[in-house]
Amino acid sequence: MTDIQTPNGIEFSAAAKCYLCGGRLIAPGGGLYFGVRTPQGTKVDCRSWCKGLMLVTIEWLDSNGYVQLWPADKKMGLSHVKSLGVRALYSDAPGFSGDFLRATQWQDVYLVDIFNRLAPYGDAPMVGLLDKVAEEFDRAGIYTKGGYGGHGDVWNTEWLTYLEEAWYAEAYDIWQRAWARPDQEPILQSLMYAVAANVEQERDHDRFDF
Repeated sequence: MTDIQTPNGIEFSAAAKCYLCGGRLIAPGGGLYFGVRTPQGTKVDCRSWCKGLMLVTIEWLDSNGYVQLWPADKKMGLSHVKSLGVRALYSDAPGFSGDFLRATQWQDVYLVDIFNRLAPYGDAPMVGLLDKVAEEFDRAGIYTKGGYGGHGDVWNTEWLTYLEEAWYAEAYDIWQRAWARPDQEPILQSLMYAVAANVEQERDHDRFDF
């Protein structure tokens, strides 16, 4: 198999590979409020895209032995959130996968807390998470972010075309495996709780205090 070339030999995360191939992994949709543009220019539902990339990140870290996971519901106020316990076993992972590991702060932690630390504040935390993954391409010099929802994004078309073809088989495989995970429910519950919490504009504590 021929080695895949990347800008300056940069190693990209599994989430970044699925992000770049998003137009081929996700059916068009999203409508007026939830539609964002993929690198291929198609509009997709940002919720489905974000959920998939978070599942892919956990699938890659788990299957490559970077984390240990276990069922762990977390008490949140008067209710419980279905979540997972997470222990980082290694620290050296590329791109967004490395961001996920650092968000554990090298302690056993609930998955909902990791997502809470990663999700940006604002009106659309899921779009913010997508942007965090896309930053890998910005740092590589082959992408410049445009406006909200992907309008006006600029890609180096040669790299985009080459990497889409080079990565698609790998991206498709891990995308399918991620969505087939038996622990999909607590992963997505954790994500949605964290996203809802970060829509709030004012918080009376620091995001890293848990």
